Amino acid sequence: MAEQTLVRIGVLAFNGPAYTLTRWQPTIDYLNFALPDYHFVIVPADIPTLDSLVGSGLIDFTLTNGIQFLIYKYNHQAVKMLNLNPFHGEAKHAIGSALIARADEPEITSLKQLRNRPIVSVSDKAFGGFRVMLREFIQEGVDKQDLKKLTFIGYPQQNILTKVLSKEADFAIAPTCLLERKIRDGTIAANALKVVRIKTPESAFACQTSSQLYPNWTLARMKHVPADYANHIARILLTIPPASEIAVSGLYGGWSVPIDDSAIYQLMDDIGVSIQPSYLTRLWGQYRGWILISAGLVLLFIGYHFRVNYLVHIRSAQLRNEVEQHEQTAKQLEKETNQLYKAQRVLLSGELASGVAHELNQPLMAIGTYASGCRKRLIRSELSQQQLIQMLEKIEQQTLNASQIIQRMRDFMKVHNNKTECISIKTLLSNTLLIFQHTFKQQNIQLITDIDDVSIDLDPILIQQVFANLIQNSIDALKDTSVEERSISIHTRYDDAHLTVTFIDNGCGISNEQLKQLFMPFQTSKEAGLGLGMVICKRIIEAHNGSIEAIQQTRGTRFVITFPRDINKE
Repeated sequence: MAEQTLVRIGVLAFNGPAYTLTRWQPTIDYLNFALPDYHFVIVPADIPTLDSLVGSGLIDFTLTNGIQFLIYKYNHQAVKMLNLNPFHGEAKHAIGSALIARADEPEITSLKQLRNRPIVSVSDKAFGGFRVMLREFIQEGVDKQDLKKLTFIGYPQQNILTKVLSKEADFAIAPTCLLERKIRDGTIAANALKVVRIKTPESAFACQTSSQLYPNWTLARMKHVPADYANHIARILLTIPPASEIAVSGLYGGWSVPIDDSAIYQLMDDIGVSIQPSYLTRLWGQYRGWILISAGLVLLFIGYHFRVNYLVHIRSAQLRNEVEQHEQTAKQLEKETNQLYKAQRVLLSGELASGVAHELNQPLMAIGTYASGCRKRLIRSELSQQQLIQMLEKIEQQTLNASQIIQRMRDFMKVHNNKTECISIKTLLSNTLLIFQHTFKQQNIQLITDIDDVSIDLDPILIQQVFANLIQNSIDALKDTSVEERSISIHTRYDDAHLTVTFIDNGCGISNEQLKQLFMPFQTSKEAGLGLGMVICKRIIEAHNGSIEAIQQTRGTRFVITFPRDINKE
């Protein structure tokens, strides 16, 4: 026996796949019997699925409404073969819309009365339903946007009648004959619902309609199906008697030759339905493979992102639990850490003491000189009132200078209060450098700065302590460097997320062994050092969610400190 050729017929399934298969299977069985070399199968589909199947060339024939056929004809070169006949009447006047209400609903005199009434329909693309009825609304001056309470609830069609019966809606826009069919099979009581705004059909028609009637469903072949083969199938279908069990099961009255579609063209024009697909639809048809691959990659990335976030969330929850369990320990550790910070500041202030003393000596000597000069010139009566005022102003200025020197040291030694504040990094570095200005001058150290005026949330006392420690280390490293070549460079860089502060000196540098032990406690190259300075610096920086790194250079050392712009987000 020769292998059968598979023939797929896509059928618009407006009441679900099961209903569609039951309705059309006798017709398919008839074709399989009449043409044993072929095996016909039904492919039930809603409008979007049928559109996709046609576009992909996965079906050979379609059985659908007039609008969908015209779209397939224009975009996929489908060819009309036959039209279905209704049970009673003509194929060209077979499909329309019925406006259905409860039996006690007053008669509607104008469709404008429905603007604010709850209305249900299956889909805005349903031909024998919303699209046909929309033309009737438009002709009476009512657009789709005017129907404020219009809802599309999807298939099966009977659900829209149920919504009206349960008073969830006042009206249903349904295909003609739906109500009569449901009354006939006992699903709906005969006196429960009614058709309103009844129109007289153009020809004999068995059901009540609220709209003009249009041509019945169309059987069409796709462009890849040979014409002689399709014509043979059409001749077989035309032999089905109108009153046969096959036709009765399929709810049709046989088949007819193709009929004119001008009424459907006019309908589409009136309701603004375009045969040509939108630009996005054409783009999808042309590039859907790449679009699907891109979408898949995006979904993979999103999945990975959510997984990472989930793992971070789990780990964060564990960390929060550990923090809560050890909260008391952390408080004690913080107290001891602050004491350690204070001890290191005291130690560092001792290293700065000689410089501060010398700085104070200059304004004090100036004050003494001005006071002595005033006394001698007063004795000789050589000092006028204006000259005396000038001398006193100079004494006042030198007193202020001395006071500022003392205040800077007091600020450096003040009690730490564990508070962060938004502060200019330029101001903080400038205040720190003022402490060392005498040392720089005395040891002939050239200071090179490139500091941006950017504000950041920091603990100013602790960060100034770090800056001072690094500057002092650079000063110590320059002791064996030639006086003419000593230099310290400080510069900052920042972006939206981070601030970087870099300290560079051209001193003796650090060895590989010292670099490995730099941030280990009690490891120091200074004779009187405790080996805690860099450990404390690292702890302070990390407490701000930042990092500190020491980098060897050909001459000297570079320290790089990185802060997050918002320490609370790290």
